[in-house]
Amino acid sequence: MVLRNFHVVQASVISALLLVSAFSITQWSTAQVSGTFSADLKPMVGSNSKATGKATLEIQDNGQKIKYDVSANGLGNVSGVVISQEMGSGRAPDVVSLAQASTSGLKSGSGSASGTFTKSDLIGPLQGKDLSDFVKAINDGKIIFRIMTIPYPLGEIVGNVTAGGGASGNMTAGGNATAG
Repeated sequence: MVLRNFHVVQASVISALLLVSAFSITQWSTAQVSGTFSADLKPMVGSNSKATGKATLEIQDNGQKIKYDVSANGLGNVSGVVISQEMGSGRAPDVVSLAQASTSGLKSGSGSASGTFTKSDLIGPLQGKDLSDFVKAINDGKIIFRIMTIPYPLGEIVGNVTAGGGASGNMTAGGNATAG
């Protein structure tokens, strides 16, 4: 009789643990994913440029896309706006191409551009990966925002993307690059 009661109690405890685990997994999977990241854009080392700028990234739609906003002053002829990933070897291949010269919105002098991107827009070392990999690279200090110009094809102004700029950022993100 004691052994039978022990098995009943043991089965009840296991059932309760499974129920709590299922509830926890459901809560975790429906948690809202959000975050804001920013970069202060300054002249590239060795540049005599006086240009400056600011870029922000905001995770939207529970990690399904990332909204970007970038503004700059004092630029030459903009040839592109990209986000790159430092690979630890001095190389920083592009992981998102946000805008090219004709659509950048950042003309000679000052301007701004905004839009969204999703995981399907990831290129280079992040191609085929999730936006959570992009955000992990931000949290690891490896993501660089660059505005390229004709005189500075590797970036007239650049800045490391870090968590902050409105909220905390520690999860996932992604869209279609458009300029405005």
